[in-house]
Amino acid sequence: MGTYALTNANTGEVEQKFDSINPSEIPGIIDTADKAYQEWHKKPATERAAVLTKAAGIFRDRSAELAEIIGKEMGKPVNDAKDEIELVANIFEWYADHAEELLEDEKLDAKGAPTNLVRHESMGVLIGVMPWNFPYYQLARFSAPNLLLGNTILMKQASICPVSSAKFEEVLSEAGLTDGAYQNLYLNAEDVETVLEDFRVKGASVTGSERAGTAVAMAAAKNVKKSVMELGGNDPAIVLDSVKDVAKVAQKLTFLRFANAGQVCTSPKRVIVLESIYDEFVQAAVETAQSVKVGDASDESTQMGPLSSEGARDEAVERIAQAVKDGATLHFGGEKLDRPGWFMSPAVLTGVDFDADLSCNELFGPALVIYKVKNEEEAIEFANNSEYGLQASVWTDDVEHGFEVADQLVTGMALVNEHVTTQADLPFGGVNKSGYGRELTQWGFYEFSNEKLIRGGAIDR
Repeated sequence: MGTYALTNANTGEVEQKFDSINPSEIPGIIDTADKAYQEWHKKPATERAAVLTKAAGIFRDRSAELAEIIGKEMGKPVNDAKDEIELVANIFEWYADHAEELLEDEKLDAKGAPTNLVRHESMGVLIGVMPWNFPYYQLARFSAPNLLLGNTILMKQASICPVSSAKFEEVLSEAGLTDGAYQNLYLNAEDVETVLEDFRVKGASVTGSERAGTAVAMAAAKNVKKSVMELGGNDPAIVLDSVKDVAKVAQKLTFLRFANAGQVCTSPKRVIVLESIYDEFVQAAVETAQSVKVGDASDESTQMGPLSSEGARDEAVERIAQAVKDGATLHFGGEKLDRPGWFMSPAVLTGVDFDADLSCNELFGPALVIYKVKNEEEAIEFANNSEYGLQASVWTDDVEHGFEVADQLVTGMALVNEHVTTQADLPFGGVNKSGYGRELTQWGFYEFSNEKLIRGGAIDR
């Protein structure tokens, strides 16, 4: 039987352990979720929305406590952790505030019958498989819309976040959610397929690695279940030579890349700079990296905490070292720090080949890789030369032209003069190997709804 554990990323010490559930318990867990569904989805939408509103308030009230937990579990600096919890509250509030319009019947102008409408109905029990890098936000992104819709949720969080995942369920229970409508499961990865084999489970959502997503997508498809996948990215940020304050943009992108110790699916992992401003950009990026304060997650002055695990830290260091062996230039960082916990120095690299490992495969760690291109056309070509497509950005003082360039990028989200953007009122998702489907706003709301056509009129019409 596998073990969920809180291993303090700041010290490397195991502080708590939790046994994962026995597969024999799964039918009973689903039975509880299904019984809860029969009650929860029949409640008026106003009551469901009220639970979401109350949950938002509880998240805010318990922000300090919840932030401390993920600071230990995966090393998130305390100020960043509080920002994440505020985002969670915003998501719950957004859905509660928009409940009426989201659930309103859509009338169709169709021939042949006087009544034609589409009703957004719940489907039943869903399972979420979520990662550790945003322990609360990832859960909220999936659970808030689906609880409002009337679905019930089984949630498998990453094994390194057992305390925060239990607290999330605790908050929802305190807010008045029907018992069993949201269950935090210490579930082994290999048992997700068993859950999906049960007819009462209607779909799955995964945020995580391509390997994990592929496994769950195959299991869902085999059982004819709907799935939504967000599987990371190798996101480009194009810096055009119309930028006047090059150092300012370099500083922004450097801090964005090192946010959450580089462990962000939308992080700007390929920074593509036109050659006329390249040297100035690199210099400013290196100076910024050197200024980043790496420290304990509980220290309010910390700008970058430890990585989530020893394995994550060691993989990042090893891949950076291999890139240097392959000919890249390491300007700063990329080394383990001589202290307890999973710390490393943030790295800045140049001279990485366009077809090298770091150019083609996502590095989940604090490594800013800067590429030099001759012109805008080459920048767009390289940006699109990826099997992924989650978020991309264009940086320019000519905003109108920035949107023209952004429109040419193959991605789920194209931004101008910002990156690593997510908020309650924006849809989130990618294309290609970054996955399919959307989360947040109305697009996320309808992913797991039965879009039920209701039509008819008099017999003799």
